[in-house]
Amino acid sequence: MKVKIGTIVSTAEPLGKIMSQSMPIATSFRLKEILGKLQEVLNTYDESRKELIQKHGKDGEIKPESKNFPKFVSELEELLATETKVDIEKVAQSSLSKVEVSPTDLMALDWLIEE
Repeated sequence: MKVKIGTIVSTAEPLGKIMSQSMPIATSFRLKEILGKLQEVLNTYDESRKELIQKHGKDGEIKPESKNFPKFVSELEELLATETKVDIEKVAQSSLSKVEVSPTDLMALDWLIEE
């Protein structure tokens, strides 16, 4: 499936939260597989973000008051809007029935869950 990098980035923390909860072994396995595949994208994203900071920032950081900050934000938004292909299978909603998740986290995870 094709997914925007920004969607994957916003999924990382909520996915980590539910990974710490008890659930059936098959669901745990599926989520571990998903996290592994998403981690590859997250690593590449992080490298690209660091390159943008080096390009537009100074001494490995960029501040909002920097004259290059708008360019940095523009290029970062472009990166986050980029679609990438990830080979994952969604998780059945029923297999997560005992997992507690906030509505905000559920919104970030929605694309990974099938009814």
